[in-house]
Amino acid sequence: MKLLYHFCILHGYSRLDSALQEILHISRSQASQWIESKLVKIDEQVAKKGKILKKGACIQIYTTYNASQQHDANKEELIQKLEIEIIHENNDYIILNKPRNLVVHHAPSVKEITLTDYLQANNYELSTINGELRFGIVHRLDKDTSGAILVAKNNASHLRFAEMLQNRTMGRIYICVINKALQHNTFVECHMGRNPNNRLKMAKLDKAKYPYARDSKSEFRKIMESRNGVFELIGVRLFSGRTHQIRVHLSTLQRYIYGDILYSPENLKSSYKTKMLLHAQLLYFDGNVFSAKIPKDLLKFLEENFIDYESKLEAFLLQWKIELQQTRF
Repeated sequence: MKLLYHFCILHGYSRLDSALQEILHISRSQASQWIESKLVKIDEQVAKKGKILKKGACIQIYTTYNASQQHDANKEELIQKLEIEIIHENNDYIILNKPRNLVVHHAPSVKEITLTDYLQANNYELSTINGELRFGIVHRLDKDTSGAILVAKNNASHLRFAEMLQNRTMGRIYICVINKALQHNTFVECHMGRNPNNRLKMAKLDKAKYPYARDSKSEFRKIMESRNGVFELIGVRLFSGRTHQIRVHLSTLQRYIYGDILYSPENLKSSYKTKMLLHAQLLYFDGNVFSAKIPKDLLKFLEENFIDYESKLEAFLLQWKIELQQTRF
């Protein structure tokens, strides 16, 4: 078995399965299945579903996933075909420009090659804090999101980066194309969690009704509208890192990312001619700001629909870099 998660809880819970549901944003049935399969341990002891958890208890979750069994014979060939730009590298970390349509790390439901496969195949030294399936991964990007991603090479660096994420001295600036212009620059704050009506989606939730919902905050800034006024290029700053956060926050404004077939209403889906146009453009920490080149399909869309986007986007990103430097993030 391989270690999938290892964490310690900050307060007590009356039941283990409800704790896993809240902390990991999974269904109660999924949590029960893991427990019944003896994949969950509390302080290294196999756990029971109705176990009462005390503050400070450490939970280990394992998986029987075996990469060599799951991947077909073409795995190595597929990995070799991956072209991933190195933005910056030193002895402690590597920053990559993740391409769209690539999963970051393995999970029990993932059968395809991942970014961690690529890193291991290329013999990178990686941190082990997050278990064997998530070697080096400090933060994640959705499969359909491209852009800057940070990978830790050792455990000391990983712990430092995790602290930065916690106190928000590390962050990302995204760019995306939306279906309708924002009325003005704005912030969105809400509690988020798994959509109770669709397990594939996240949603804005009432914390009182859904205790597992977690706080989230994003800043949205206008960059420029398309030549026909149909689309808008915007910048987004995350103050938290919830799954699908940008997509959920935009949906509260009745805005949707071009190409997002999961969150967009049916009348928009049929008009999409590309994948989701969401890119993690900037990654900042330790007084540095790193930039990821825009993927070809997004560049093509901008060239076809926006006038003089290069200079306006460059000025926008420069202004945000200056603000970040001034705030001494």
